[in-house]
Amino acid sequence: MRRMIASLAWLAVLACTAGSATAQEPAMRDTIRYRLSWKNPASQLYTVEVTAATSGEPVVFSLPAWRPGRYILQNYAANVQAVRAFDAEGRPLRVEWVDLDSWRVDPDGASEVTLAYEWTASTLDAGSSLLLPDVAYFNPVNLLPWVEGRMDRPARLTLGLPDDWPVATQLQRGPGGDFVAADYHDLVDAPTIAAPDLVRWDFHHDDVPYHVVFRVVSGELDLGDYTQEGILADIEAIAREQTAMFGGAPYDEYWFLYQLVPHPFGHAVEHAASSSYVLHDVVFQSERGYHGFLGITAHELFHVWNVKRIRPAALWPYDYSEPQLTRLHWFTEGVTSYYDNLTLARTGLLTEEEYYAALAGNIQSLDDSPGRHVTSASLASLTSWHSGYGAGNPNQSISFYTKGALIGLLLDLTIRDATDGARSLDDVMRGLWERYYLEDRGVPEDGVQQMAEEVSGRPLADFFAAYVHGTEELPYEESLAVVGLTARQVADTSRPAATLGLTVRRQGDDWTVTNVLPASPALAAGVLRGDVLVAVDGSALEETGLPAVLAEHEPDEEVTVTIRRHGEISDLTATLAGGRDLRWEVVPVESPDERQLRHRQSWLAASTGRAGGGGGR
Repeated sequence: MRRMIASLAWLAVLACTAGSATAQEPAMRDTIRYRLSWKNPASQLYTVEVTAATSGEPVVFSLPAWRPGRYILQNYAANVQAVRAFDAEGRPLRVEWVDLDSWRVDPDGASEVTLAYEWTASTLDAGSSLLLPDVAYFNPVNLLPWVEGRMDRPARLTLGLPDDWPVATQLQRGPGGDFVAADYHDLVDAPTIAAPDLVRWDFHHDDVPYHVVFRVVSGELDLGDYTQEGILADIEAIAREQTAMFGGAPYDEYWFLYQLVPHPFGHAVEHAASSSYVLHDVVFQSERGYHGFLGITAHELFHVWNVKRIRPAALWPYDYSEPQLTRLHWFTEGVTSYYDNLTLARTGLLTEEEYYAALAGNIQSLDDSPGRHVTSASLASLTSWHSGYGAGNPNQSISFYTKGALIGLLLDLTIRDATDGARSLDDVMRGLWERYYLEDRGVPEDGVQQMAEEVSGRPLADFFAAYVHGTEELPYEESLAVVGLTARQVADTSRPAATLGLTVRRQGDDWTVTNVLPASPALAAGVLRGDVLVAVDGSALEETGLPAVLAEHEPDEEVTVTIRRHGEISDLTATLAGGRDLRWEVVPVESPDERQLRHRQSWLAASTGRAGGGGGR
């Protein structure tokens, strides 16, 4: 509704000037000119200037309230200060806020107007913006407004940077060294890093240039036992597999933008011809870290097709002013999560055993989420806008990434089974690409189910009702049997069997209860979120934490749970439950038949030959 405030204000003006629209049109076909600079980087304030021609009527500028790739309201205008406007001669013009993130400028006879403001840039994650003395990183969608009614006009961006700072961005250089974009959507889809110490590697695949850029926040780029040549070979293997699956790359060049920070962190965002990452700088110091690096790289590259182009109709085109609701993020994000590790398995960057372990990890993660009993994958997609990806009641929320990845696995195996291996989820992806993206339209809410039914030749209403829109437990055993695998729970000696059914977090010297699970001993005993867990049967948590204390007890044992609530100590009685010493594993069945082996081989085979990376070494 926020757009309505500005729109109604000028309804009468538009009605009065409709007869002269033809005469005004040539004047309105202008390039929107942007300039981004700063005075003192220590202030972490970008100076944003936007210039647009005017035919004499007021001009409305608006900032996005959210960004593609993160489906929550983020209200970027909260970072704005010192709003002003002026004409080409610098004459001040009247400007006013007309809603939470829009400004109206009265041209007062000027042929063009400039809106200017300062924008606070103090956050480093892949979707935010940061300004420091040694780096300018920004997502244009955070801080560059569009001109109402002219989102489709070409844009030009001038950066006020030191001359010796290289720039990494998917934006194209135009005349005079400025950056140019076909329209506002292209402009704001381009994360940009400018810094004096960028490390850049390049490679080509199928005559398409790829650029791999690193910025290390502290120290220098440390590859451990890995090498530049090996890492590039592995990234190229990922690109080779995914472009082969879709029949080619839909971009002229591609940028991987990695920023490495000296603390645990992991965040990435997809774009049409680039991806941006903020990762812990130890990613090259262990095999596990490196697999994570490759996995998130494969995830964001796959988004080039799934969500950037194969996009829900609700997001076609983007409306940055308000939520665009879809129940398909289990597909846009979750199925992309299915393909990230599958890409690594198909290229040989993960062994089959490592891939099965990754599948088991997803099953375990969903199994540890009580929200799976009450929230479906499609509902989690829809409600991301108010749940904040898990904010609120943790017993109600699920990750549509995790459950969507498992649904993707089961759907893939269901299609392979129905067609005796002739078709797969790969065909669904290609079918959506051809029917929707190549026809310049978005995927309707039932489009994935329709395409899956066409590809499989089987009605899938029950599958979608139970597992996508419903909360039934996923049939791992039945589906994995198609490729001769089984999912089972086995003993995990690293975990105590007894459980209270709660989670705690260390805060100073205290262990604070962060969640109490439904139907748990802790809930029955009256433990509340926010309580401080002091001891169990007299054993203080201290440094060792809850697992070490529970290891001293057995399921069905009655214990005294000592808590502190509002400064007062209380003793509660709980009967411990069991089952926490189990973990999921995915392993081959003992005697697979020929059909199972054939389907497994096809499932894990590269899209063209054997992609084979360099192992990073």
